[in-house]
Order: sequence, then structure tokens, then C-alpha cells
Amino acid sequence: MTPLPLEQAYRDGCDRGSFDLSSSASVTHTTRELLGNGSALADLLDAPLDYGPAGGSPELREAIASQYAGLTAADVLATAGASEAIKAVSMVVVQRGDRVIAQSPCYPALSAVPTGLGAEIVLWRHRGDFQFDLRDLSGPAFAGAAVAFLNTPHGPSGSVLHGSSRAPSRLIADEVYRPIELVPGTRARSLADLSEPSVSIGDLSKPLGLGGLRIGWIASRDRSLLRQCTAALDQLSGSVSTVSSFLATQALRRFDALISPQLARARRNLSTLAAFVDAHGDWLDWLPPQAGYTAFVRFRSGDPGREFYDAMRRRSVFLLSGEVFGEPDYARIGFGLESERFDAALAGFGEEVRRLPATFIAPPEGDVIVLAKDPRPGFTKTRLAASVGAEAAAHLSEIFLQRTLSFAGLQARRLFLAFAPADSREAFGSRCPAATLMPQAEGDLGRRLLGAFETALAGGARSPVLIGSDSPTLPPSLMRSAHRLLASHDVVLGPAEDGGYYLIGMNAAQPALFHDIAWSTGVVLEQTLARAASAGLRMATLPYWYDIDTVDDLARLETAL
Repeated sequence: MTPLPLEQAYRDGCDRGSFDLSSSASVTHTTRELLGNGSALADLLDAPLDYGPAGGSPELREAIASQYAGLTAADVLATAGASEAIKAVSMVVVQRGDRVIAQSPCYPALSAVPTGLGAEIVLWRHRGDFQFDLRDLSGPAFAGAAVAFLNTPHGPSGSVLHGSSRAPSRLIADEVYRPIELVPGTRARSLADLSEPSVSIGDLSKPLGLGGLRIGWIASRDRSLLRQCTAALDQLSGSVSTVSSFLATQALRRFDALISPQLARARRNLSTLAAFVDAHGDWLDWLPPQAGYTAFVRFRSGDPGREFYDAMRRRSVFLLSGEVFGEPDYARIGFGLESERFDAALAGFGEEVRRLPATFIAPPEGDVIVLAKDPRPGFTKTRLAASVGAEAAAHLSEIFLQRTLSFAGLQARRLFLAFAPADSREAFGSRCPAATLMPQAEGDLGRRLLGAFETALAGGARSPVLIGSDSPTLPPSLMRSAHRLLASHDVVLGPAEDGGYYLIGMNAAQPALFHDIAWSTGVVLEQTLARAASAGLRMATLPYWYDIDTVDDLARLETAL
């Protein structure tokens, strides 16, 4: 299969595919949406159309700087898209013969532009599952490299960089996906905020679908570098379009309002994709993305070949082969489009996937803790009992528990069962003879969660993942994903739609995550993420899922079955 350049593959597919399952962009906005019918529209109509200021108008630069924690308008240059930003920075920091690191795979320009300037490219490959740690750049393979071109969040896979490194001294980061928070509160800090020599490159095409404005930027606290980049931009576009500059400023000022519905759609689609991959587990594998609108899905039987992608196009579905990124066993799936079209495209994808050879799934390598109450009337599912009665709620709780123990046992190297009350040991032993039984600790939910981890870890648990019994529709593959993420993260959370979490995994007990949390409220997830960030923990998240706590949740369950 002859690989195609990214742009050619995308144009070729879009010419023939009406359901674009590959796109990294979200649904776009119109000029009317950005301006409305008020004074902003009048201001645009009266704006002069001469050349704009080098690096963008002061208003645009100030609006861009607001996307960063510690930058001002003086730390920003506007460019004609992210591609021009990459070109301008490369012209300043790369000399012929330089040894330059380029993350792989990533946006092709990050390696192609320095190569065109005569640099020697040293590829930085991922550790596995497209996880990258900056500490690796201090290794002997990268000795002598003063510049690294990086992509975080990682465009194809959605992973996020971790760690820190003093070598190389200059990091150029394509961060166009950074504002796309799949879980609120998880936006990574920009490298430009963290290190003075580092450079952040951003644009409006990925988070807001405003590629037609052709507005990108260079952000850095290195003012000398920015002055040199201004001179480089004089040799390229000279200045950004004044019309685009005005519209981009309006978009950035309303950024949260514009991106909010798109993030809601992407989060819904990502949960749909999680269920889809789980249902096709004999054919597909993945690690859920941490940010952005794209995910890498792996074909278990290897590269499906050009015939597979041609069959997809005959279904009017365009899917981008990972061959474009040098990863032929993968396909890049974009999940930022309208949900109805996304579902239709997935249906066609699934029919073709099921024609491929099915493969054996390796046995689980991590441990699972199930936190459960004995399903007695009046003791469990109290919110649901208020609507359906205590006896019916207890009966449903028993069904949910049996379902949870069944799929948890299949995903666990070793299954731990933290039970309550203390006199229910015999009943739980009968339900799950293979499980290691642990009575729950006394106290609030935080004390019981922490106690379950402490007891399991003391008993030899390895990378334990804890779930409750309130999510009987949970895709079991998300537990496999959690175990794999724990290989490169300290903590993994599965966010629940009600503001809590349905899963938490960790390699070591972290008491700070369980103390002084407003349990059973909509801020549990938010508070836990904030605690993890304060503790400096490497945090990963899974797609959203839902618990069955109310009669409305029960109606949703009936629809799903």
C-alpha cells in the first residue's frame, strides 16, 4: 500500500466520501454566528482593508494571549495558520546541518519543514500506545540536538506529553488541540507557560473549525525569538488578513461559548466510540484520547489494506488510514462531527470491520476492585427506591451486581471485592467465589474508597482499577484501557455524566484524592482532578459513561438494552 501525504489523502477521500469519519476538525461556524447583527458587524464593514500590523492587531494578540496562563499580547504573533507559524519558527531556530528532534508520528510539517532547511531529523518514537515522556529526550539517542518539534496533544492519537527535560533546550510545540478538553479541568498547561525558551503554536481551525480564517499564532516568553520570527514572517505572508484578524478576535472573545456545544458533541461521540470498539473487540483495539477530536483505532489483524478503505468509500464513508502517519495497523477516527452523521459512519465502518479476521484478545494484566453493597431492601439504591420501591430497587441492584462481577472477573488478573456491610461476607462469597473479599472501611465514601485501595495494594494488587456496581452497561474494554494507561500515568479516572466518576485506578494509594471531597455531588470529579493536579500526579481520563441512580437512568438503560 503506497502511503499518501496527509493533505492528498484527505482531499482524495473527501472528494468521494460524504460521511467524513477522519476529520480532526469540528463543525464550523459562520460569519453571522461570530458577529451577530450588532455593532461588531458594523465595525467589520467599516474596517480598512489595508495591510494589517505585523504579527496581528493588538486586539487579536491580546485575545490569543488569554488562552495561556502567563502570557501577554507582547508574547504572541499572529500568523496565516499554524503551518506558517511552523515555517517561521523553523526559519529562526534551524540551521543547515543542525540535529533536530521530531516527534513521530505527528503533523508532517513538523519534520518536513526542518528537513527542507537542511536539518538532520532524529525521530522520537512513542513508548507504546503513543505515550510520550519528555524525560526520554535526555537519552543518548538525542545527544547534540538543541531543538525538538513536538505535537501535544498528539494529533493522531490524542495523548498528552508528560515529564520535563533540559535537553534539548528549545521545545517547539504544535498545541492546536490543547483547548479541546474532553473532560473539563484536564487542559494541559502550555509548554510556553512552563519554559521561557519554549514555543507554542496554535490556531482556530482545530478547536472551533474556523480553518477558513487562516489564523494561527506563535506564543513564547522569548521576546528575542519573537522579533526574529517577525522578520521571518515578513518573508512569508507579511501580515494576516485584516478581515480574518477581526473575525478571529471575535471568536476568541467568545471562545468558551463557541466551543462548549462542540465539546458536548465530541464527548457524546467519544462514549459512542468506546461502546463501538468494545462491541468489536475481536477486531479492534484502542487507547482513548485525552484531548482533541481524533483517536487512533488499531486493527487487531494488522493493516486491512487499500481494499478495505475503498470498500468504506463505496459506503460513502471516508476513513483516514494510519499509513499516512507510518502506522498502517491503525485508522484515525475524528469524532467532532454531528452525532447523527457520526453514528451513520460508524455503522458502515462496523459492517466492513466484521469482514476482517477476528483475533484472540490477550488475557488481562491488571487487577480490579469492585466496591459493592449487599442488595438488601432499604440498604442499596435508595434514590431509585424512592421511585420504584425498596424491593424492586434491591432486585435491580442484585442484577447490576451480578452483571458487574461477571464482566469485571473477565477483565481482571485478580478480582478484589470490597463489600458492605460486614456481616455479608458469606453472601458475597457465594456470589463470587473467585474474588478476594475485603470488608469496606468505616466512614464516608472517600474513606471506603481509599481503604479498598490500601487493602488491595497491601494484598499484592497490581495497578488496581476500582469500579462500583452502578454502571451495568459499562464497556468492559474501558477497564483494559485504564490498566494500559496506568503504565504511564499515576491515576486514571472514568468521568460519570453526573459529575462524579465511575472508575478510578492508581498504582499507589493517593490519600489526597479522597479527603474533603463533596461526595454524592456534581463536583466530585472536578475536585478530584484539582487535587491530582496540586499533587503533581500524572492523570489520564476515559470517555464519559453513566450510572443507574434514578428512574430516568433506568429508562435510559431500558433503551440501551
